[in-house]
Amino acid sequence: MVTNDLTFRLVSSSKGTNKLSHDGTLYIFHRGIFKKEWRCEIQTCKARVHSVDDLIVKMFGEHFHSKENGKEEVAIAKENLRKRARETHDNPHIAIGEETSSLSEAAKSLLPLQHALKLMYKRQRTVAPIPHSVEDLELNASDIKTLSDKNFLFYDSGPKPERIVMFATRENLDFLAMSSI
Repeated sequence: MVTNDLTFRLVSSSKGTNKLSHDGTLYIFHRGIFKKEWRCEIQTCKARVHSVDDLIVKMFGEHFHSKENGKEEVAIAKENLRKRARETHDNPHIAIGEETSSLSEAAKSLLPLQHALKLMYKRQRTVAPIPHSVEDLELNASDIKTLSDKNFLFYDSGPKPERIVMFATRENLDFLAMSSI
């Protein structure tokens, strides 16, 4: 029997798999293709959920453990941080502060330490492939700006065998011009 008020949210884990988030509890995918079976993330817990599309169609088994308030919030905040790290060049400290500032006190108490969150954030950053030649070098809009949004690409002769690419900010060139060496 399908009950329409039993919707859920999928939250990606640190390993790239999905967890089902419902009513403050996280469930791990167990098996299934059309009808998916999820088990409570506490391995010894017998609670299970069956879902079809975006609805929970069956819940069975009782949780024998107490519900950890804030655990779902932490999973969502960590997912948002991983996504933000992949899509932006924001400073990790600022991004973590913005993503965790609206969490409840219970969720904040479950957060990993600040340095662990920064490591998680930095590991999610995508690194462009290393070009084999200067002709293979592809410059995106994010590659030609500094973190403070200043132009960093000073000169590019274009994709050709004798390509010349110069990276510098105007301030750095002025500093270099004043140098006595």
